[in-house]
Amino acid sequence: MFQGGYKGRYLRIDLSQGKVKVDKLDEEIARKYWGGRGWGGYLLLKELGSGIDPLSPENKVFFLTGPLQGTLTPYSPRFVVLTKSPLTGTFTRAVSGGQWAPELKFAGYDGIVIEGRSQKPVYILIDDEKVEIRDAVHLWGMATGQTERLIKEELKDKTIRVISIGPAGERKVRFANVIHESRAAARGGTGAVIGSKNLKAIAVRGTGNIEIADISRFKDLLVKAYDSIKKDPASPSRIKYGTTSTVAVAHELGVIPVKNFSRGVFEGIEGLMAETMRDKIVTHDESCFACALPCGKLSLIKEGPYAGTVLQGPQYETIGLLGSNCGIPDIEVVARANYLCNEYGMDTISTGNVIAYAMEAFHKGILTKQDTDGMEMRFGDAGVLLSFVDRIAKREGLGNKLAEGVNAFSQELGGEAEKFAMHSKGQELASFEPRSVVGMGLLYATASTGANHSFGPTFREEMKNPLTGRGKAKIVVENQNSYCLMDSLIYCSFSRYGLNHHSRMQFLSAVTGWDYSPEEIEHQNHRIYTAERLFNLREGFGKKDDTLPFRSLFEPMPDGPSKGNVVPLEEMLPEYYALRGWDRDGKPTKERLEKLGLSEFIDC
Repeated sequence: MFQGGYKGRYLRIDLSQGKVKVDKLDEEIARKYWGGRGWGGYLLLKELGSGIDPLSPENKVFFLTGPLQGTLTPYSPRFVVLTKSPLTGTFTRAVSGGQWAPELKFAGYDGIVIEGRSQKPVYILIDDEKVEIRDAVHLWGMATGQTERLIKEELKDKTIRVISIGPAGERKVRFANVIHESRAAARGGTGAVIGSKNLKAIAVRGTGNIEIADISRFKDLLVKAYDSIKKDPASPSRIKYGTTSTVAVAHELGVIPVKNFSRGVFEGIEGLMAETMRDKIVTHDESCFACALPCGKLSLIKEGPYAGTVLQGPQYETIGLLGSNCGIPDIEVVARANYLCNEYGMDTISTGNVIAYAMEAFHKGILTKQDTDGMEMRFGDAGVLLSFVDRIAKREGLGNKLAEGVNAFSQELGGEAEKFAMHSKGQELASFEPRSVVGMGLLYATASTGANHSFGPTFREEMKNPLTGRGKAKIVVENQNSYCLMDSLIYCSFSRYGLNHHSRMQFLSAVTGWDYSPEEIEHQNHRIYTAERLFNLREGFGKKDDTLPFRSLFEPMPDGPSKGNVVPLEEMLPEYYALRGWDRDGKPTKERLEKLGLSEFIDC
């Protein structure tokens, strides 16, 4: 019997049959996997058949919370979306903050499992015990912002919490995402899977509460945590600038991507700096539910051709991929592109990558105006950037091919075109140039989802020694494990400001009544990551896929602080596998699986 944190039940909604069922959350599973990503990885292994088409009715989507959502625990209003990726064919997970996850817990559920496919567009309404599958034909084709507004008007409740997909998800753009109040659960194409099920949105209203096992201890921890956050020397900068404070240091170290990861210096960086964004477009700071660090930047473009554009952002990743990676030096252009991606429901990281890839292909003469709908697809052209955001979302012309992702399009072009396709396992690289910070390269290569900065970024630990592979495997494993914990409890990565693993686990103990030793925590993290590896191995991924783009491995950086460097991946991989307890081919041994409590999946 759960003492606190968990509601102990979750929804299972079969869209093919139009049926809603309430399932019990097994306490043993909750103790072994916590929630969120850990629980979701277990469910993916347990419930998905091998080799299914990610866009078929047989795929499932898991919207999951953890034990802390709905409490006032700092940095924990988040939810995780998990599925088999239509972009990569691997395990994937996307995380978002905002208000939706606490509302789901208040309604009485720890998560939602979506199965099957509706014959027509629908949305789901969860109103405490009332769960309905409603007609959404009138919402199909609408942007995410308009979808949220119309659902709130239809339900006569401005405070109801809505997550939705946009036209990109409906058209199954392989990197479509889920949007909640201008925040994205991005990466891996979760929005495309949801669109394939004809599911437009999930609206939640809850009036319940969350039990706390030890309320007195919880209150004491809150006081200490908020005091620590306030005293953290990095908090003021993060509050003022959000993630954009990373732009300056990333450029100084040659880490921010430039023109499809081809260079280490961007001459127009001043137009993308945090101070520039703050002065030009930021109006005020916003936070998620119960968060003490309002890192969200509500932005407004006040004049010019994009006047009236309102969004939360852009974040560092978006600035890097839609900005410098496409040769764009103007924060207002990046903000407009970001806004369009949000409205269409597309991952800004993959979008920026695939457009930059096409720009380089045009520059090299591999693509011509005949291929690019008559456009001169040059780096730095704002009109081209914005036009192709639109064309990808609508699958028009060349946009239809780019909507399949960099990997698929580069394979279609073939030959030399595959050498500058910047992806790992089919997922486009995030906004950290791996030749300039090689541990991030190892992270990209071994991440369960394919290239993903949020699977345990090593940038801070590597800043003093970023160009060597020595000792990086240990850093990567430690950080990947750290993010297993954060994604499963579920904490925002910004919880590093004022909190650490010890204080996070203290909150878990106060809320649930459960205690874990440091050894048990590490054991659990390895279990979660290894379960994801098992899923990928079952789907045909292995050592051959733990790799990086040709450019990262064989083309020395032409300029900047890391000039002449490549990623020494083959030097780092064996040590990484050994630290994971995997064999030299990257497979967990039978003994390792038994030790981690994964015996039921030995023959999967």
